[in-house]
Amino acid sequence: MPPPFNSWTNMAEPQRVLLIGPSNIGDAILAAGALHALASRYPQAHLTLVVGERAKALFAEDPRVHTLVDADRFSSPLGRLRLAVALWRYHPHVVVDLRHTLYPLLLKPLRAWRYFRRPPRGIVHMRDRHLWTLRAQLAGIPAHESPVWWSAKDAAHVEALWRRWKLDGAPRLVVICPGARSHIKRWLQEGFARVADRLIAEAGAQVVFCGEPDEKPVIDEVLGLMRHRALSAVGVTTIRQLGALMRRARLVITNDSASLHLASALDVPTLALFGPTDAGKYGPTAAHHRTIRRRLFCAPCERALCRFSHECMRFIGANEVFDAAVTLLRQETGDRRQEGV
Repeated sequence: MPPPFNSWTNMAEPQRVLLIGPSNIGDAILAAGALHALASRYPQAHLTLVVGERAKALFAEDPRVHTLVDADRFSSPLGRLRLAVALWRYHPHVVVDLRHTLYPLLLKPLRAWRYFRRPPRGIVHMRDRHLWTLRAQLAGIPAHESPVWWSAKDAAHVEALWRRWKLDGAPRLVVICPGARSHIKRWLQEGFARVADRLIAEAGAQVVFCGEPDEKPVIDEVLGLMRHRALSAVGVTTIRQLGALMRRARLVITNDSASLHLASALDVPTLALFGPTDAGKYGPTAAHHRTIRRRLFCAPCERALCRFSHECMRFIGANEVFDAAVTLLRQETGDRRQEGV
């Protein structure tokens, strides 16, 4: 495999900024505020972003990023050495490492202590921890929200879906994301089906189910359990196109997943269902949001496998989820009326 960074050598840009970010999409969305802060602080700089393969889809063609590096291509010991050499040849003026790797020891040895500081206990949510890490490594940088960029092509794709689904007159679009990378973070399919049916029948909502291609069996099962017609966008949107779709929604209902962090970053009203993971670290941050979870002795366990029978998710009731969804829809509708929307 040829060296990927030949263009870095003898670069003429006045400044070179390196951001080492997370591996997966959800964490990358939480860290997007750090990217935006760096791009705003150094608007004329060449910005290189190192992330995992799954997170690349979020930043591909992003005008704030000049060089996008897939860290997973260098996961072997030899690969990590090649990446270290390439980063050293890049000679970045500014380095921000959100993953606490060893690369700053090579790139900024005299200031390496900054890259291994951990946020204090009072800073819990991962979005806030990423921003704290940014400011600890780079003094004086302002805090920023987590804007998600999408291209005109992404917006046109969502507009085409909108026309195909004939949603121009939909007064209440609800996006439901019943998937998650880990199966133990997923609420019951029959629960999502009951809530979606009631939202359609009793709240006049139009429901669209969204997810990644490998979540299609989950969404198909939910649709098969429903009595009313809902739409499916599974596998037909990228993560950025999903964001463009969410911007049109009045509510997003989701497990702890990348969809949750995307809705929060876009400040879309969000109803999050939590079980084994810690809502204090990963919960919604939109202006209007609700988190539903069961306070059990074993939750949040933050384990990859459940030691019991998944009670933290099974004990969440469909009626409770529906009531919370309707409350959020009413709040959002009230805000739109006050704003004259």
